[in-house]
Amino acid sequence: MTQEKAVEVLSALICRGRHISPDSISPDTNLVDDLGFDSLDAAELLAAVHKETGQQLDVSSVKDFLTVEGLAKKLSDSVTGGQK
Repeated sequence: MTQEKAVEVLSALICRGRHISPDSISPDTNLVDDLGFDSLDAAELLAAVHKETGQQLDVSSVKDFLTVEGLAKKLSDSVTGGQK
């Protein structure tokens, strides 16, 4: 999965979970500062990612992925094994 595709998947999951418009987020959107994510929101998002993609992301804190793009990189790396 490319990082661009990962951004698309994550954006869709975030929009669905937060009931917001896709226009409300971008790759640079800060999940904590801009969307008010807390540890429960992070756990719910990670569960949705796992359900949607089959990938279990190794993230111990919401601070491990502050932006949509940061989390997309982790997702893309987990799918590709870090290879481009």
